[in-house]
Amino acid sequence: MNIAHLADIHLGHRQYGLKQREDDMANSFVATLKLILKQDPDAILLPGDLFHSRDLRPKILEDAEKGLELVPDDVPVLVSRGNHDENLTPRDVTWLNYLHRREHIVLLEADLDSTPETADFTPYGDRTDKAGFYDIETESGTIRVFGLQWRGAQTDTALEKIADGIESNNEEYGEPDYTILLSHFGIEDEVPSLGGNITHTELREVRDVVDYLALGHIHKRYDSAGWIYNPGSPEAHSTREARDDWNHGYYSIELTPAGDTYDGPGAFKHSVEHHQARRRPYFSPPAFDVTPYDSFGELRDAFHDHIDEQNDSLDAELREEEFTKGGELRQPMVDLQFEGTLQFDRGDLAIEELAEWTEEAYDALYVQTNTSRITSADIEELLSEIDDDEVFVDGRLRTEALEQRVFETIASESQYSDHAEEVASLLGDAHRMAKSGEGADDIADVVTELRRELFSNSTESVSIDVPEDPFASEDQQEPANGVSGETSDDRNSTEESRSETGEVPSTDGGDRQ
Repeated sequence: MNIAHLADIHLGHRQYGLKQREDDMANSFVATLKLILKQDPDAILLPGDLFHSRDLRPKILEDAEKGLELVPDDVPVLVSRGNHDENLTPRDVTWLNYLHRREHIVLLEADLDSTPETADFTPYGDRTDKAGFYDIETESGTIRVFGLQWRGAQTDTALEKIADGIESNNEEYGEPDYTILLSHFGIEDEVPSLGGNITHTELREVRDVVDYLALGHIHKRYDSAGWIYNPGSPEAHSTREARDDWNHGYYSIELTPAGDTYDGPGAFKHSVEHHQARRRPYFSPPAFDVTPYDSFGELRDAFHDHIDEQNDSLDAELREEEFTKGGELRQPMVDLQFEGTLQFDRGDLAIEELAEWTEEAYDALYVQTNTSRITSADIEELLSEIDDDEVFVDGRLRTEALEQRVFETIASESQYSDHAEEVASLLGDAHRMAKSGEGADDIADVVTELRRELFSNSTESVSIDVPEDPFASEDQQEPANGVSGETSDDRNSTEESRSETGEVPSTDGGDRQ
């Protein structure tokens, strides 16, 4: 008995506004399914985030159907809902329900509302929108697969019902020989800071009735305790996800009769192997230190040498099997990191020029830049010379005074230097409004009003980034210009990546973040 387990496909993710990245998600889905099908699986598990957005353009649904049509009719694709599969507004039919009706997938969900103390599971049947469990019948016995949909902060409460629900279900429909639970959450003890909200203690009762917990949600491969498995997304969705210590791919699960040493509840034991997915390469040259250079011209020449020195490393990475496509090399995503103390005016630091040069030198699909670790010599001097009496009262730090001095220095280095004091005051006001929880529109109105007062030639309103409009057309999500084309959904990256990028929006208009 052979079962495959993959998760977090994110069909439709147009990272950085690039159509090619959207195509990458579809291509990696198809490539992964083809690798899986070579192993002749009896079933395929997919616990969440088949799609990246709740509301789909027609092409994304077509990509899903094209991939799923590769799977033979006698191989069930068992799916549970992830957070990205949720609908923003109630619908009679979701796209996963649609795929279930078309028999492309079997959508598995627990009924957590009908009975107060337990979960109910409906057996799979024809002409339904979803099911609670699915039985895979083999000559050796029954493999029963349950689904628990994304529950977010309520996952712990849902899990309390799941164990009782599975036990009651088995009393009604007969004991299976092996039990799988699909779900979409992170394990706190295994993935600190990456969105894990469930502990091993909260899974103790589930373990009594489940042999294999098939997880999605965290894009990094991990497994634990011999029964918890998370394969990692086929594609990397951020710079950190592309690091060497993040594995991406799928599991193949071989089931054989259990011996006396197996400590799970079923009559089968599993042997699990992880396989790397085929994906687009990310390349991260060593961080470039801006400190030694007194002008942008000097810095640019040194940066060119720095990039050229990494050609051999880039070539070696591009030739790794997981990054090639049909034996051909693929254009990389490149992550440029800058650090150190800038010795000249920040307005002269033409990050965009450096990014464009790198894009051409490396034949890159996209170059992302991060300047958050650059400090200004003027700001460092300010911090070293600031009067303790100004920012300390009775030994306590007056953060508002320190912030005001820093904002003044930042403003004096920017294009608004003629109005440094007013701009610094505005930065402080906006900062305090954000800290107090005021809305983005209110903050934008305040900034817009003062900008119009100070700069009469500027008539544009200030906009604050908000999550994507899920009903936007494909044309509306095209890049706004030829540089980055980044959408608000790309800036507000997935929950799985948000806590680990370490990247902040640029304030100088030149950075690609």
